[in-house]
Amino acid sequence: MMAKEKHQKDGRGNPNTRPCFYKIMWPTNLIHLRIPPAFKKQLLNEQTDRATLRSPCGNWDVKLLQENGDIYFAEGWQDFVRHHSLGSAEFLLFNYNGKMSFDVVIFGINGCARNYESAAKSGQESVSSFTSTFPFFRYSIKGYNLGSRSTLLIPKAFSRIHLRPSRQIVILKNLEGISWRASILVNSSKHLSITGGWKAFSDDNSIKNGDVCIFELVEQNTMQVHIFR
Repeated sequence: MMAKEKHQKDGRGNPNTRPCFYKIMWPTNLIHLRIPPAFKKQLLNEQTDRATLRSPCGNWDVKLLQENGDIYFAEGWQDFVRHHSLGSAEFLLFNYNGKMSFDVVIFGINGCARNYESAAKSGQESVSSFTSTFPFFRYSIKGYNLGSRSTLLIPKAFSRIHLRPSRQIVILKNLEGISWRASILVNSSKHLSITGGWKAFSDDNSIKNGDVCIFELVEQNTMQVHIFR
């Protein structure tokens, strides 16, 4: 592994003088990532077992693992990797803000920094311009749609026309063709909600608060899900 540390005693508010380190993404780093031993002196006064990684796509809460004197980004790191589609030989620069907060700059294998802000703008434009010959609805993901016992309420204008008003099974498919089995339940107000396998689908596809999903009914009880970050 290659790592570099830039030392500055003061000036953590200045992006050009903040302590930083870099990592080249080898396969083991895609699972967990070791903070360079030489950088640990920057963290001596920190009293937390969690770190915040910031990118133009949002903030990620990552658990720190201490093992044999080393510190790793552990639980939550793979979510960061999946969301940013990181691969081997890519290059990450971690600028330290203090209080276990890092701004992460990602460079592709071509040596150029990725422009996630442009990608986010492009994603928003894609959502608004999405069309299909199949029925579909858009849903902006909120925090309560994620985590244990989470559900996703199907708009009544959609369910009234395209779905049976009863409990049923639905297949959720991502764009890679992988399928998840979920349940649709009906509440006392006759609203339909996706539950059951929705948590597995959202976890496995790294869906975050603020993402927009388009649910496209491509077959009876089968929805193609388009995820826009």
